[in-house]
Amino acid sequence: MPSNAEPPVESGQSYTVTEVDGHEPESLAEFAGDVHLTLERNDQLLRIKGSGTPPAADTVRFYQKDVTLHDRDIRVWTIVRSGDATFLAAPLAAF
Repeated sequence: MPSNAEPPVESGQSYTVTEVDGHEPESLAEFAGDVHLTLERNDQLLRIKGSGTPPAADTVRFYQKDVTLHDRDIRVWTIVRSGDATFLAAPLAAF
């Protein structure tokens, strides 16, 4: 039986944000509040749901939710705008 599980997240790696709520992002402000993101790394897409903080110091902290666990936080990401105007998301490492 095929699995519908998302690919594992690579610790310490950046993912390109290709969509915020179905469109290409233009500013960090679009990541604030409850949104759906599409991330890409090595030709693999990862679709996540969560809640972002308002931008601070050119960074958004994004709390990924697990919809099957009543929206429990499962991972925290930092999102920044890169020098080439793309947006990058990186999972924060656990201490």
